Amino acid sequence: MTFALKLLGLRNHSREELLRKLLKKGYSKENIEPVLERLTGQGVLDDRIFGMDLIRSHCRRKPSGKLKMRSELRKKGVPDTIIGDLLKEYESDVLCLKAAEKKIGSLHGNEADRKKKLEVFLRNRGFEWPEVQSVLRHFFQAGSDHEEFG
Repeated sequence: MTFALKLLGLRNHSREELLRKLLKKGYSKENIEPVLERLTGQGVLDDRIFGMDLIRSHCRRKPSGKLKMRSELRKKGVPDTIIGDLLKEYESDVLCLKAAEKKIGSLHGNEADRKKKLEVFLRNRGFEWPEVQSVLRHFFQAGSDHEEFG
């Protein structure tokens, strides 16, 4: 219990993530489960709150699309049902524009090169093609759409 509280004192964890860390530390699953139940019952361990915190943190530091955010939440052990609920309100299109605004100033080359670099950057951040297209139109009014990605 003490080690679990120490970990939770450093930062919020999902139930699955905390379980993995406690197992790695050498605790048995039989000893861990009652601790996780108690922490969950006390509201100290909550996958929904953890997921919301993770999304908020990502949005501030490194805006990402729904695809990447879903992957990050899964990797941290957040259940799919909670992920689905959390991403219903996720404003991926706004974050796509925000990420592009931060990146556009550092892109060099002609307009076609900058457009392609921005497209690749946004796709790598997990934004979906319609969002990327919209942002590209915002920054580069004229030009062709790269339909091979659609």
